[in-house]
Amino acid sequence: MKQISIFGCGWVGKALLQELKHDYEVNCLVQSQSSYDSLEGENRFLLSTNNLYDEKFYDADVMVVAIPPRGEYLETLTQLLSFLPSSTQLILLSSTSVYTQTEGMVKEGNTQKIEEPTLMLKAERLVASLRCDVVILRLGGLMGYERIAGRYTAGKTKAYDAPVNYIHRDDVVSVIKLCIEYKSRAEIFNVITPLHPKQSEIYALNAKVFGLEETYFDSNEVKGKVVSSEKLVYYFKYEFLKKDPMEFWR
Repeated sequence: MKQISIFGCGWVGKALLQELKHDYEVNCLVQSQSSYDSLEGENRFLLSTNNLYDEKFYDADVMVVAIPPRGEYLETLTQLLSFLPSSTQLILLSSTSVYTQTEGMVKEGNTQKIEEPTLMLKAERLVASLRCDVVILRLGGLMGYERIAGRYTAGKTKAYDAPVNYIHRDDVVSVIKLCIEYKSRAEIFNVITPLHPKQSEIYALNAKVFGLEETYFDSNEVKGKVVSSEKLVYYFKYEFLKKDPMEFWR
């Protein structure tokens, strides 16, 4: 049976574990006791920041890196890659936050000329320099289930309106599964729904549905980027499970 290792079992990693364990042997590595305890009954590893090595965890057909970009993120990735066999398929969960200094339609190649990269983009470039066959998934704003757009802006005022670039967690898990099944290598995909309603629209709807205070806007001006998922759709012939962010709450 193919072995999958997930480095980081947070909100996405744990959902991926639950989905994959029916067809694969899945191991999950965490770096806190509380996360370790929450995985009772699973193949789990608790390793310290200073010692990330466990032979069984790294002896995998696929490694999915699902830790957030904070703390000693670059150092952790470097250490992880030093242990990973070259034959292992590597999937890095990144973010559309890499697209800074951009407006309008954004595609995967738009990061090439960014001169002041975010930590996430630095991580992408680091991993790609060490493993040219890495698959990078740039996730949009993660939504679905208990994550409701507009909950954290309720009662607040934003300077202007903007298109949203969201993705439902179910689609993230589905795309990772497809990368594993296709044995994809050396690819970058934006993982974003194809529909981009305005923040004002989705926040107003969710305020009514969930009884939240409204989010206010100083201006009707719409600014910001629209991240394209065209490459993802073409490559996998992908049909989104949750296409419309206005319907994520259903």
